[in-house]
Order: sequence, then structure tokens, then C-alpha cells
Amino acid sequence: MLGPEKAGKEGACKSSSSQGHWKLKMDIKHVKDYIYWLYYQYLLITCSYVLEPWEQSMFHTITVTVFAMVVYTAYVFVPIHVRLAFEFFSQIFGGQPDSTVSIVN
Repeated sequence: MLGPEKAGKEGACKSSSSQGHWKLKMDIKHVKDYIYWLYYQYLLITCSYVLEPWEQSMFHTITVTVFAMVVYTAYVFVPIHVRLAFEFFSQIFGGQPDSTVSIVN
């Protein structure tokens, strides 16, 4: 049999747990509502809500494809260009050349 202090602590844990579960459900609901809101903003900005369903499908396919190509290009080429720009500006502003590294035996 549980003492009054243990029963109170377990009850508090259960209510805390249920409150955490409820809060998680509310957070998920807010995220879901926010995603729906973003999608509606996308429809309004692109005016794609006035298109027929087959036109919407084509428009969304082209938009997603172009976005994916931009993300891929940025992922592949931006680091290379940043490295080249860093090398260029380090030469201009007097960075140490590679040949000045001393070799210790």
C-alpha cells in the first residue's frame, strides 16, 4: 500500500505526463496548421488555385523540379566557389603561401 506522499507524487507524474502528451498533440496540431497555412500562401502567391487540376499538377511538378535543381546546384557548387574565393582573397590580403610551411625532422 502506498503512503500519502508516494501516491501524491505518482499522481503528479501521471498528470505531468498527460499534460506533456497533450502539449505534444497541440504542438503537432500547430505545426500541421502552419504547414497548411504555408501551402495556402503558396497557392495565393503563385495564383495556382485558379488552374485546373491537371494544370496544377504540371505546375507543381515543374516548380518542385526547379527547386530541387537549385538546391542540388547550391549543394555541389557553392562550397567550391567559397573555397576559391577564400584562396583568392587570402592571396590578395597577404595570406601565407603554402611553401613557407617548415618541415620538422
